[in-house]
Amino acid sequence: MQDLLKIGQDIVERLSLQHGPVGVTLYTDRDPLPPEIPFSGKELKSYCQALILAGAGDSFLLEREKMGCKLGTSVLGFEDDMDGYLDDGVLEKYGVGLFGTEEASSETILKSTYLAKGKTRAALIAPLSIFEQIPQVVIFTANSEQVMWLLYAVNYQKGGLINLPQSGGALGGCSDITALPLLKGIPNITFLGLGCRLKSAIGPGHLMMGINGSDLAMVHTHIVEMAKPIAMLNRQQASS
Repeated sequence: MQDLLKIGQDIVERLSLQHGPVGVTLYTDRDPLPPEIPFSGKELKSYCQALILAGAGDSFLLEREKMGCKLGTSVLGFEDDMDGYLDDGVLEKYGVGLFGTEEASSETILKSTYLAKGKTRAALIAPLSIFEQIPQVVIFTANSEQVMWLLYAVNYQKGGLINLPQSGGALGGCSDITALPLLKGIPNITFLGLGCRLKSAIGPGHLMMGINGSDLAMVHTHIVEMAKPIAMLNRQQASS
């Protein structure tokens, strides 16, 4: 869609993003799949890896078997019976030394945000230009300053505190910035987790932020309206 292409390009230019915005749409058995996009044959390490690759221009229509991370497919609703995968995840996070107790690991993983079990058939993860309709979720990979501007854009009209729930160092890409914005319509950021960073190879200074797709035009409009303070900071940094 031309408008989505222009919006994505303009946000990248105005914020000097290294990674382009990525759209995500999840399909159930009742939803028609995009006819012009074949299923990807690429074996991915994780959903987070797909987000990074899509930010560089790749497109993926993925079934469960190609998504790599079983915790991710559990969160995104691909799994009918996810209890075993979640239990394995608890032991994995505890065993690798991320939590002091198995109970702490369980509390982190089991209380994150999940989509309904077994309802998801496929995921389209791609640059905005690929989408004919607004994607369900839009993901930004950005450094802390760029995330600052995105959060200013989200809060431009209403102000006040921004609630940014965190999954506690696990399931960052799938739960914090995809399932939560999709289910509750709220923006969120993630610091990701060890597994997310290992599998995606994201830069150490980068975060991810997700918004409901319906908020994309609003965020873009507000970034445009903040041209003056964005330029102010850029000038100060250029002169220092």
